[in-house]
Amino acid sequence: MKRLLVLMVGMVIVAGAVMASEADSPQGLKSMALVHKAVAFYKQNGLEATIKAVNDTKGPFRDGEYYIFIHSFEGINLARGDGNLKRLGSNVLEDQDSNGKFFVQEMIKTARRDGSGWVDYLFKNPLTGRIQTKHSYIEKIDNAIIGCGFFN
Repeated sequence: MKRLLVLMVGMVIVAGAVMASEADSPQGLKSMALVHKAVAFYKQNGLEATIKAVNDTKGPFRDGEYYIFIHSFEGINLARGDGNLKRLGSNVLEDQDSNGKFFVQEMIKTARRDGSGWVDYLFKNPLTGRIQTKHSYIEKIDNAIIGCGFFN
């Protein structure tokens, strides 16, 4: 029993270190800064204006490979700054990565529980065309999440 407890504590420490390394990396800091900028814009201008600004790929929420996405708590893809608007307005709640992880559900759960946080999942990198780990930072806004992520 004691051994199991030590193992579980060790896993929590390692998981915390991984999360801290994402947040402290240059990519993590850039992702978080873009989310904070979008949240501030939302607080000042409301959801409709934020959605419009995020969907504008030449707008303030696209920085090279970094872009903002917004999902409602019901799983509706409200905005995405990557220019791929095919799934805009669709329900992405049941989307899974190649390991079967319901990553949008995980984002919503994290936002509801903690208000903000990191979610890792496998996703196709549009620059390489390969499935890679994506680290997304998300924040809760009313009944939705605003997020931005990076690949490694």
